[in-house]
Amino acid sequence: MADREDGGRLANFLYGLGDRFRRRQTPEPTMALNVTGIQEPVLAQGITIPALYAVTNENLVLRTIVSKLKQEIFRRGYYFEKKFQLKCVSCGEEYSDTVEQCKLCGGEVRKPDAEQLLYPKKIIEGMNSMEQSFIQVLYEIEHDLNVVDDAFLILVKEYYVDPETGEIMFYRVKEVIRGNPIFMRIVSDKRGVRGGRYKVCTLHRDQISYPGQEETCEVCGNKMQEVHYVNMVGSGKTQYYVEGEVIHVSKYNPSRLYGKSPVNSMWRQAMSLTAMDNYIYTSYQKRRMPKGIISVTTDNLESMKSFWKAVDEKMERDPHYIPKVGIESQTGRGGVNWVKFMDTLDEMQYTAVRDEIRARMSAFYGVSNVFMIDNGKSGGLGNNGLEILVTNRSVEFGQKVYTQVLFPRLLEQFGVTDWKITLYPNEEEDEITRLRRDEMEVNLAQRMMMLGYKPELLEEGGNRDIRFVYSKLPDDGGGAPPAGGGMPPGMPPGMPPGMPPMAAPPPGGAPMPSPVPGGQGVGLRNRGPASPDNRTTAGLGSPMSSVQQRGPMPTQQQKNQDQISNAGRLRGA
Repeated sequence: MADREDGGRLANFLYGLGDRFRRRQTPEPTMALNVTGIQEPVLAQGITIPALYAVTNENLVLRTIVSKLKQEIFRRGYYFEKKFQLKCVSCGEEYSDTVEQCKLCGGEVRKPDAEQLLYPKKIIEGMNSMEQSFIQVLYEIEHDLNVVDDAFLILVKEYYVDPETGEIMFYRVKEVIRGNPIFMRIVSDKRGVRGGRYKVCTLHRDQISYPGQEETCEVCGNKMQEVHYVNMVGSGKTQYYVEGEVIHVSKYNPSRLYGKSPVNSMWRQAMSLTAMDNYIYTSYQKRRMPKGIISVTTDNLESMKSFWKAVDEKMERDPHYIPKVGIESQTGRGGVNWVKFMDTLDEMQYTAVRDEIRARMSAFYGVSNVFMIDNGKSGGLGNNGLEILVTNRSVEFGQKVYTQVLFPRLLEQFGVTDWKITLYPNEEEDEITRLRRDEMEVNLAQRMMMLGYKPELLEEGGNRDIRFVYSKLPDDGGGAPPAGGGMPPGMPPGMPPGMPPMAAPPPGGAPMPSPVPGGQGVGLRNRGPASPDNRTTAGLGSPMSSVQQRGPMPTQQQKNQDQISNAGRLRGA
């Protein structure tokens, strides 16, 4: 149910209706939480959050997947967009087209306030104290979401205090910083609702109040605020944040508290790839395990040593030397055996196992082999298009986390209500396709003008397509076409532009025959074929009364020439 402070006609109506009655609500379900206060994220297999970041940075396949996903989401940047074209001042109804007044209440409408973006643009398009741009902070947020599925955006605010009363009059957001999920924690009660444990003074953060203690600051006397998030950087150095100072989002498994880490789910697969890389690394080092040993059974060990020493010297001089080995067999116990210590990579199916693990990890994030610069398994150009489509859907899902969750909450803290931040789609459209779509929009605007509507071009920033909004022109009663939308003389109403005008009526003022069923006007003929030779009246634009559509009759010289040409051809040719 809407709160009274939200405003609007519906909230006022509901509260006005409920003043006469007692109200009770359904109990909110509690969670299986042991304590009220700082909540810890649940990780399977006893894995810590630093270990998740460590394996993501060390594993080449996992890091490639996460990096490509980040690059595609923010590849083309962002832009500010209007949330509406007009909005009612009274009831708040929003319109995407041009209206003179609100259609619901008849109130006055207004355009988006451009002054709302003056300060937010300065902060967002600038640098924070760590010399990071807004896009770089978003890169960190996306990395946290792909590793632990929890991201914290800290809004550093500066509060302005009245020197006489000591109360906070207003605040401004100075910069935007990423909070480290290793140390950031959520404070909630057993229902998962933020707060319920600590209270802190907004001006004096060292003044902490627990349940049952005073709720006013001992220094300034201001009311304590509920603590929603803490930064546990060390013993005695905990930082407390109140509502509106931290924005927490989850991407894959949003819940009341924390998300579920994707890397935690694929921990064994990631560690298997790391072990396989270590195996290849040690296999090509000098301290690697030998492939095997040669076991020679002989009674004359010194003779064998001198022989193999001579063979080693010859092998250094000539790598292609083939040693000849003779084994004494007087006792019948001589022989040479090969003892293998390690299998080859083909015998262990190294490549197949590695590709399978990589495919499973890529499938979770939705990053295809094409984006990982691996076309060997894609299966041709036709399959490449499907792989790009799959990745584009994953990118679109990732962008919605920002355009629908993070950015609206960020602009709310800046006090922006008429604008929104939107990420550009990662795939750029062909220029010809955009021009054709703009051409269709312009043609539609011309036809709407002929129907009595006035098109107005929308002022959109960036590389946006041409878009029009239409408003009904007032009817002046004269039936005249709107200005700028006039039609050529002789064109009937409703004809699309570009059609040739109708021919003038025949001289003498004779009325033109109207088409009748079965007549020539509807494409059906019941009077035989047209006969231009039998016309008795002068045709329009014709200098003679008799029209010969096949041209004049051939002369005698032309007939003789045709006969000579035909005589040289075979019959039937």
